[in-house]
Amino acid sequence: MKNVKRIVLYAVIAIVVIGGIVVVKNKFFSGGKNVPTTAVAVSKTSVEAKTAKLIEKKSGDTYKATLEAYQQGIVSGKVSAKVVSVVVENGQYVNLGDTLVALDDQDIRNNIKTAQAQLQTYQNQLNSSQVAMEKLKINLDDAKRNYDRQKVLFDKKAISQTDFEAAEKTFNTAQADYNSGNASIQTAQSNIGAQNVTISNYQDNLDNTIIKAPISGVISDKAVNIGQMASQGTALAKVNDISSVYATIQVPQEKISGIKIGQAATVTVDGVDKKYDGVIQNMDLSADTSSRVFNCKVKIDNGDKSLLPGIFGKVQLTSEQNTEIITIPINALVGSEGNYSVFINDNGKAKKQKITIGETDENNVEIVSGVKDGDIVICSNTGSLQDGNEIEVTSKQDGGSEDTASK
Repeated sequence: MKNVKRIVLYAVIAIVVIGGIVVVKNKFFSGGKNVPTTAVAVSKTSVEAKTAKLIEKKSGDTYKATLEAYQQGIVSGKVSAKVVSVVVENGQYVNLGDTLVALDDQDIRNNIKTAQAQLQTYQNQLNSSQVAMEKLKINLDDAKRNYDRQKVLFDKKAISQTDFEAAEKTFNTAQADYNSGNASIQTAQSNIGAQNVTISNYQDNLDNTIIKAPISGVISDKAVNIGQMASQGTALAKVNDISSVYATIQVPQEKISGIKIGQAATVTVDGVDKKYDGVIQNMDLSADTSSRVFNCKVKIDNGDKSLLPGIFGKVQLTSEQNTEIITIPINALVGSEGNYSVFINDNGKAKKQKITIGETDENNVEIVSGVKDGDIVICSNTGSLQDGNEIEVTSKQDGGSEDTASK
């Protein structure tokens, strides 16, 4: 029994000693101050935030758009021949009149030589006919003078009718020969004229074996290679004038009355962090019979040729009225399409707030509902936050300026 009491005594002494050591240690690390033994450290999540602000925005509807070249030229041949040279590729810029394709011209050159030889034959025939005409003219003049003399004598009964008729026959024969010679000259001249037309056509064909750019622009849809037969009228490539481009939109019939030629628009292009100014240049007179939409084209200056046909974008038509909207960084969103939320700094705690969004761009999203002017929206570490978590704001953007704050 004494041994048990002794053991209990030793145990009490050990507890007192250990307790004393703990108290001394706590005082040492706390600088001699009393430290509550019941305090529990709370973990805070460091976040960046931005104060939501109302900004003015031009009101107007937004439409999906496809970019098109301002104008397009079709590269095609006017003669059928084998391709012997191609000097362009897709994406290459060409100027009006630049040589793009060359066709085999040997057959045409042979035709020109043959036609020129025939022309010389007709020219020789004309020369011979003209020389013969000079003799026929002399004969006709002589026969005419003799006929006139014989007629005077015949009227005076000085010669017989037989002699007069002989003179008349000679005159008529000379006249017929002259008319025939004149016809020969006209035929030769007609043949020469026709042959000149034939040679001119051949020359045009020869010129058309060099296919040139119909306009200045960028080559696309190239469909020609050396050695193939290029048929007359077949499209070999396209040249796209992209000094300006069209953003083509489709406006439903219930909104077309609010669209006007010359109306201003702002165009954004997928993948390009830039806005382009444009105006509505033309619009369809009638709606598509199946979709009941009107195609409208917004013209955009593209002097730097950075915009290319076929890419997608958005067109916001500018209205004379302004609206106020709230935008926040797009990386503040959590959730998925149709079920978005954000975290708001609620006195040092993350408050999850369901929102409705509007238009978006590369960096920002428009808030339709759920966030009000002045709310501090958390923009980082949102994937690890839970509603009610303690937070520490390490960086806050307010009205476009950055400053550091702590809570």
